Order: sequence, then C-alpha cells, then structure tokens
Amino acid sequence: ARKIGKGMFVVAATGAILATGLQLSDGDPRLESWLWFSWLAGLVIGSMIGSKHVLESNAKPGPLNIVITGSTRGLGKALAREFLRAGDNVIVASRSHSSVASTVEELTQELEESSRNTSTALSWPEKNHTKMSGKVVGTTCNVSNSDEVKALAEVAMEKFGSIDIWINNAGVNKGFKPLTDFDDEEIEQIVSTNLVGSMICTREAIRVMKKQPKKGHIFNMDGAGSNGAGTPLTAVYGASKSGLRQLHESLRKECRGSRVGIHTASPGMVLTDLLLSGASLHNKKMFNIICEQPETVARDLVPKMRRVKGTGKAIEYLTPPRIILAIITAWLHRGRWFDEEGRAVYAAEADRLRVWAEERQRSNFASAMETVPSGTWVSLFSSSVICAYIILANADSNLPGT
Repeated sequence: ARKIGKGMFVVAATGAILATGLQLSDGDPRLESWLWFSWLAGLVIGSMIGSKHVLESNAKPGPLNIVITGSTRGLGKALAREFLRAGDNVIVASRSHSSVASTVEELTQELEESSRNTSTALSWPEKNHTKMSGKVVGTTCNVSNSDEVKALAEVAMEKFGSIDIWINNAGVNKGFKPLTDFDDEEIEQIVSTNLVGSMICTREAIRVMKKQPKKGHIFNMDGAGSNGAGTPLTAVYGASKSGLRQLHESLRKECRGSRVGIHTASPGMVLTDLLLSGASLHNKKMFNIICEQPETVARDLVPKMRRVKGTGKAIEYLTPPRIILAIITAWLHRGRWFDEEGRAVYAAEADRLRVWAEERQRSNFASAMETVPSGTWVSLFSSSVICAYIILANADSNLPGT
C-alpha cells in the first residue's frame, strides 16, 4: 500500500506540473503535444522501473548470509546494522578482538530489543514495523593475513553454511600529507590493507562461492583515486584504490559464467575516522557540503546490494544528481557537520540512531518517503525546471532578461 501510495503521489505531482504547463502554454498545439508526450513517456518509463524495483525488493528469497570486513565502526558497522534490519545473518570482522566483541554485543542488544517490540523504529524502510530477525557473529581478522582470512571464511561457512554477499570494507588511510611525509610502515599498512587485503579476501570468497550451490556476490569498496585521477596528499591511498579497480576489471572477466558476481560499491565521502584522519579546516568545510553520515549511506547501499544480480555492477551513493544537488544547496549546509573553527557539531552514533528512531515513530510519512528512490525526486525537480523554463519563455514580462 505504501508503494502504491508513493506511485500515486508521484503521478499527481507530475500531473500538477503538466496541468500548469498546459494552462500557461497559450494554446500552442506543438507545445501542448510535447508536454503530453513527455508526461506520458515519463509515466510509462517510471512505472516500468518502479514495478521492477517492487518485484525485486519483495521477491528476494529468505535471509542472506553476509560477511563484512572492517565492520566494527563507521560505514562497515552501519552496513552490518542495515543487513540485520533486513533479516540477514552477518559476520562482523576486525583486527581488534575487543572491538569485535563490543560490536557484536551492541548489535545483539538491538536484535533483542527489536524482537521485544516489532514496531521498533530500527526496522529498515523496506520492512517497516518488522523485527530485526537476523543473527550476528563476530570474529577477529587481519585482512592482510591469508590464514586469518581463510579462518574468517571457515567461520562463515560453519555458522551459516554459505556466503551470499562478501563486502571488503576494511580500509586504512594515514592522513592528508605529501608522499615524502609517509614513512615505510604507513605505506606498507595502507597498501597491505586496502589492496593486498582485498585481493586475499576476494580470493577466499571466490573459492568458497564457486563450491557452494547458489550464487554469491563480492563487493570491493571504491574510494578516492579509483578512477585513476590524482589524489594529492593521499597518493598512497589513491594508488591502492586505483589498483583495486584494475583488480575488479580482471576478476570480472575471470569469473564470467561462474556463480560469483564481482561488483564495486562507492559510498562517496562518509564521515568516518578514515576520512577525517588528518583533515584540514578547508577539508572540513568541503565535508559540510558533500559528506554524509554512515547510517545514511548504509540505508541507501544495502537494499541495492541485496537486489544485485549478474556481475560487474557499480553500486553508488554519491551519484552525479546527488553531487549536483549538493552543490546547488551548498549554502544550506554551512556548519552542518563542522563549525567555522573546524569543530565537529554532529551527534554521536548512539544519539543519531535514537533521534532517527524517534522521528520514524512520530512520522509514518517520513518513513514512507525513505523508500522513494533518489532518482524520483531528481526527475520531479528536473520536470519542474523544464516547466518553469517553458512558462517563463512564453510569459509576457517587461522584466529585463526574463
């Protein structure tokens, strides 16, 4: 019902724009024909895309089994929480035993609270008012150590019997500084975690998935430098991510026709320790415009990861329309995350989750709007701009430049 209501809202909104355009077209038959054609074409294409989205999101088979490296904080932890909200089973992994233990305990408590209250606000948008029914297991793993990665795969198979999605999220950055300021240990740690670690993890995931009866999907996280562009002051990190993109292209061809899907996930700029390490005041002012909290990014990425099919897909959060919208509305985001002196003004993780839960409990409309794909809002905005241009172009006005 929520999805049907969303569709009706979009149709009504675009219909209102169409009616306004027709009213102000001065009876020009060519202009009216163009408006009707554009509206009907958008309606048909949007219905096809929306139907595919609904079918894929609701016809997905039972709980999935997920492995996430580097998942005891930041984006990795947010991804784990979102998969659990979807009813999936999750393995969280990190080098620190204490971090793994505390993360498993925290997520387990959330699972128990959700079980006691099936209308908890932590239910993810696609399953609003349902309980978190997944299972979370933790294990220590240094991704650059092949024996520990093999042990991680064995734990996943022992606990869950198969791996549906493996996400190589573990990553390291050592601040913003010239290459000459990096010592040998820092360079080795960045490359061994970001590039070598992803290679080892991907290798083990492929070995497991080729043996299991059902298909599995592997996601490597993109980052600055993935496209080969220069990354001044983060040259080592950028080089490791550029190598990861080449690895993706090679493995995509190697695994063609197999049960293994090789994909990339691009979270954009996320407010995590990885990004903020060594950030300057200028960097932080830019972060106000383009960055998002881990929970926001995870809520967008997880449904896309769960629906992925085939191989070679690129799952993105910071899409071109989002970038354009962020730039256009930059003046609204001044001081959003950091003040003029660079001091953080955003809430801690626990407070963010609590506030978000309270807002969802107060507003079913806000909950429903979270299910609307970002492309829908971009399309509505674009339609409004086009109609505004038509109206202004045909309106009689004495204002210069109108």
